[in-house]
Amino acid sequence: MTSTDETTAETPFDWREFLTRWSGEWADAQDPDEPDESDPELIAARWLGCPGASDADIAALEERIGHRLPPSLEAFLRISDGWRPMDHPVYRLAGTREIHPHNNAYDLAEVFEEVFEEHLDENASRHLLKAGMWHRAFHLDAETDATIVLIDPLDRDADGEWAVYEWASWRAAPPDRFPSFRRYMVEQYRSFHSSAAYKAAHGEGPPFANDTTLAQDAVVERARRAALSGEHEEALTLLRDAGRYGRPRAGLLRAQLECLLSAQAPASSLDPLAVDPVYAPDLLPAAAAGFAAAERHYGYDQSWALLARCTTPEALEGAEAALRAAREGTYRFRGDGPLGEAADEAREPARWGRWNEAWRLLWAALPHWRPLGPDHLAPLGLLADPVLGPVITPERRRLLLALPRGEFARPDRGWPDTLPGDDPAGLSWLEDEVGERLRGGYRAVFVADPDPAGLPARLKDPDGGGPGPGGRPRRRVTPGPDGLYPPLGRWDADYGLGLGLGSTSYDDRALALIGQAAPGWSFAFDGDPKGFDEERFVSPAAVASEGTRAVVVWHSVDAFDRARTRFHLSVGVDGEEVCAFSVTAGDVEPHWTGEIPPWAALDGFPGTAGEWRGDEDGGRDADDPNTPARGLPGARSALGALERALGLSLPRTAVLEGPLHSFVTRSWIRPPGPGESYVVIGRTSFGPPDALDEEAP
Repeated sequence: MTSTDETTAETPFDWREFLTRWSGEWADAQDPDEPDESDPELIAARWLGCPGASDADIAALEERIGHRLPPSLEAFLRISDGWRPMDHPVYRLAGTREIHPHNNAYDLAEVFEEVFEEHLDENASRHLLKAGMWHRAFHLDAETDATIVLIDPLDRDADGEWAVYEWASWRAAPPDRFPSFRRYMVEQYRSFHSSAAYKAAHGEGPPFANDTTLAQDAVVERARRAALSGEHEEALTLLRDAGRYGRPRAGLLRAQLECLLSAQAPASSLDPLAVDPVYAPDLLPAAAAGFAAAERHYGYDQSWALLARCTTPEALEGAEAALRAAREGTYRFRGDGPLGEAADEAREPARWGRWNEAWRLLWAALPHWRPLGPDHLAPLGLLADPVLGPVITPERRRLLLALPRGEFARPDRGWPDTLPGDDPAGLSWLEDEVGERLRGGYRAVFVADPDPAGLPARLKDPDGGGPGPGGRPRRRVTPGPDGLYPPLGRWDADYGLGLGLGSTSYDDRALALIGQAAPGWSFAFDGDPKGFDEERFVSPAAVASEGTRAVVVWHSVDAFDRARTRFHLSVGVDGEEVCAFSVTAGDVEPHWTGEIPPWAALDGFPGTAGEWRGDEDGGRDADDPNTPARGLPGARSALGALERALGLSLPRTAVLEGPLHSFVTRSWIRPPGPGESYVVIGRTSFGPPDALDEEAP
């Protein structure tokens, strides 16, 4: 059987074999109990074509259109002078006597030229070529349902093939382009297969099995083995090809690979297997997580699609429970054997931001994972776990896919010293994000306490994070008894906690993410601080250090005036602030107060104006990017000194993207004094769209 996908000069495309196969398979796919649906003569003849065109027919056509025919169209016409695809909006393709110029019959050139000119980009020449196609192309359709098939003599490749365009008015989209007539016909053949397979699977037609379906099913099995061997790119290519033929297993396997490669689980693709009792323990939570994520982010609930697939009361009850757990964030991955044990052990470090440690525990156990059935490719339930799922970052997902699994696993493989995707250690990476992810800078409180859950008791907002003088809106998520909000990503925190709906200069409370910064140390981090208020600033170092030690770091960046960029460091011991440091870009004379305790010896901490500028002589030009007006390059060295002195580190991915536990801190500034004013800017979705500005004494 000649391949429909690949041909070479030694094995040219066999049109007769291809068209004969298509016709026979189409005849076998017709339901004898539905005689009105098909032409009995075509079924009996097992041929959808016509007699082949003669040399004279070909010559007359070429003379009429003024071009030599492209090779694949000419070869087709010599075998069949016309075609009846049947299961397609194009009922009949034209033969040599019916091919004719389009001549912009429906004024589509002007329509598409206007559209393409509005979206000019690096493909502008290709767009304009498409727009002009309506004038010069030739019709290949003879009978259609609001569909046009054209072939363009000027859009040709090195082999002399002309591009084919198919456009349907009801699709409201630009025409589909195929690089040659052969590629167009192969795609229509695949479409026929996909339609016939769907009808057979849903009881709308007879069983659909033939040499082509068997060959494509073998491709799917090859893809499954490739996926479990770690060759996921090859597997995806094979599955995409088999999926075009409508092989149902191809879609089920491909959905699992794409679930690991995408930021969010494609729930609508996973759900056919998710409700299967064999695979439900792992795939049902992943599908439910996808529906819940779409509901949170886009505001619509499509979970009925999952529930509609349930055919038993038990399956429906399980799906409803999975959706409920996904919405409430209560699902926990429960794998069998070493992977389940590793997941239990990894949950605590993952909860507090030690994602590198958690990932290493999972990575060591992954070779012991075994699929639940022949169509199971990976432990997707891990992705649905609200604590462990975020640990498996996009880079780590690709690493998982490249790991031999199941029957191809190698538990005795070597252990690399470092794993791709590991977060950088230390604090210096913060400076790489200033101006990008951390536009206003950052601030953090480090406390010598191994339990981050104790930080709210030291630093929490006395008003409980609710509305107060700052006019903050009530939050839709409530903290637990320990004062902590459940782990939330940045998007969910901003909207679920309502922190983005108001601003005030009365106070400066912050939503602080918490975690473990080093053995024996915890952190509270704010990546979206307000501007530094030098007159009213109150360092939290004192209250945070009750019975222990604390270090406060604040790099405040003014996007409009870099001369106001400021770096602050303060240290507290047993409830008292013992020393503090500050430097401002516009006046880079570093200023220390108090005595640095011996345990915080900051070797390498920049101490001169030149070090904070990034040079020693101080003779930089005002336009030089390292001058004070451009910021404080010395901040990186300051963070490096803290790393060396105390071993402090922040988990980059967990801090920037979450989820982590959080709480609302006490204000970083004192209340306004007599004669001082403050501003409250509030916004609510129930009132006018304009913000309310209120000045209070």
